[in-house]
This record gives sequence, structure tokens and C-alpha cells, in this order.
Amino acid sequence: FNAFHAESKKPLHRECGFIRIQPGTNNVAFIIAQNSGLVEIEEGELIGQQLTLNSRALARTSFAKEPYVQQISRFIQLRPDGRLEQTMSMALENKPLTQHLHITYRRAS
Repeated sequence: FNAFHAESKKPLHRECGFIRIQPGTNNVAFIIAQNSGLVEIEEGELIGQQLTLNSRALARTSFAKEPYVQQISRFIQLRPDGRLEQTMSMALENKPLTQHLHITYRRAS
């Protein structure tokens, strides 16, 4: 995942990682590293076309920018029209769990 400034197109945020599925279950894990110095492990369950994930572990570099992230949740669903939507919420040291972003993905082809 890469985010860019809408006007300047300058890179703002990058994430990369892995998706793991526990064999024989609907349990899913995201293992994510961000260019901000944050590393996340999120776990959840896929039910139908909906995936709900919550942070199980968060770690950061010693010089990561404050305020520190305390909790992350993601809700991802495949819509009947084929769009994939993701809503991500975050709690910071000084802010309760609040929606941080909403993304709609559409198939390019």
C-alpha cells in the first residue's frame, strides 16, 4: 500500500507485509511494516465477504514519531458490485479509536 499527496504526488505513507491464513479455518493475520517505523500484527476472521482485523501487537522504532499508535482495527469487505472497501481505525496515545481512512478499490481491467 502506498499513499501519495493528492496535489504534489509526493509519497506520504508506505506499508508492506504478509497475509497469513490459518489452515482449515477462517482466521487471518496481517503482518505489516510501515515506513514510519511501526510494525503491526493484526488478526481476525473472514466471514462471508467481510474481514474484520484487530491489532494483537504493535512495535515501533525508538525514534518513531509521537503520538504513538495504541490500537488498530480494519474492516474489509467485497461489495456485490465488485468493489473492495477498507475502513481503518486507529487509537493514539491522545485519541480514542477513530476512523483514520476509508478506501475503495476498483478492478483496473
